[in-house]
Amino acid sequence: MLPVTAWCGFTCKPPGGTTIYRDDLPSECKDVEIRELNPDGSLKRVIPAPMTPEQKRRKEESDRKRDECAKQNQEQARKDRSLLGTYPTEDDLLAARDHALANEKTLIDQQNQKLKQLKADRKHLEDEAEFYLKGQMPDELKRNLDNNAALRDQAGRAIHRILAGMERISEGFDANLKRYRELVAGTAKPSFQCDP
Repeated sequence: MLPVTAWCGFTCKPPGGTTIYRDDLPSECKDVEIRELNPDGSLKRVIPAPMTPEQKRRKEESDRKRDECAKQNQEQARKDRSLLGTYPTEDDLLAARDHALANEKTLIDQQNQKLKQLKADRKHLEDEAEFYLKGQMPDELKRNLDNNAALRDQAGRAIHRILAGMERISEGFDANLKRYRELVAGTAKPSFQCDP
């Protein structure tokens, strides 16, 4: 008879069966959790049941999401360092915003000047068209009127695009300013909360 201290065993309970105790890993328990016991009968470790394909898929998805979240937080940390490095003070950030918006305002002023000139040209063309009966205008005059209308439309669309760009610039600088203030105050949190 062996002393009790020499015994070490495994136990499991297969589905629909009774609890099995063995000195070696029970083959009947290959799909369920197995408990390895110490010689005194206390739990030494738990050998988890193999994962089902669905559990594996969920674990892989969870691992992928956690890795992606960690990458996004690393990228945010890089952006934060860049933000603090680019703008030593809040005033520097505000000055950069004003400069970027001033450039866009210059573009709008140029388009407005173009529109003003096109309207003056249109007035001249319409004055010339008054001398002709309706429908008897020379083809060149008709083309010039059509081209003028197309150019005015194009300038108007350009102004709308520039205004939309200015809005995006403002939103970007507003977000940077908010983040900058959080970083300086020490209240910034990671952008993405990763589940463990």
